[in-house]
This record gives sequence, structure tokens and C-alpha cells, in this order.
Amino acid sequence: MNKLSLIAVGIVVLAACAPKTAEVISPVEKPATVVTSEFPSTEIAEGSKLYAENCGKCHALKTVTDFSSEQWHKIVPNMSALAKIDATKENKILQYVLWKSIR
Repeated sequence: MNKLSLIAVGIVVLAACAPKTAEVISPVEKPATVVTSEFPSTEIAEGSKLYAENCGKCHALKTVTDFSSEQWHKIVPNMSALAKIDATKENKILQYVLWKSIR
């Protein structure tokens, strides 16, 4: 056989051995908020973020443990009204400060 024939046979053999299909792996989507071991739930993790973003706009962030849960039940609704924070965000902030205040 001449060199050209050997090369052609080699290409055909390699092509015959190649897989006919490839597995398509789609990327896994990450959740919008990732719960870490730092927070017990998504709501509390989001509440922490909302607390930092919203409560620090008008004044220095308060140390959560300086207030009791009873005090936070009054503080958060009052401050949410002043800051025009909707009920969903208010609830998440309240969940966060209550969780943090008992730790």
C-alpha cells in the first residue's frame, strides 16, 4: 500500500472509533439567595441583607442584641413605615433581628 492509502485507512479507523454522540450537560442554576450555615433559612439570610441595606441608610446600624425581641416588634414596624419598606421586606428584617437577638 502506498502512503496515501495508509493515511486514508488510518482516518477511517479513527473516525469509526470516535463516539457517535456527546452528552450535553446543562449548567446548574444557583438559587437567588444561598443559605449558608451562618443563617438557618433563606428568609433570615435575606433579612440580614435587607437590614444592612435599608436600616443603615438613615442612621448607623444598631447592634441587634442591644434590644429585646419585644423592642424589635415595635422598632421594625415603626422604622419600616418611615422608610417606606413593604410588608414582605419588613417581615424578613423582623425575622432576622429576632433570630439574631436570641443568639
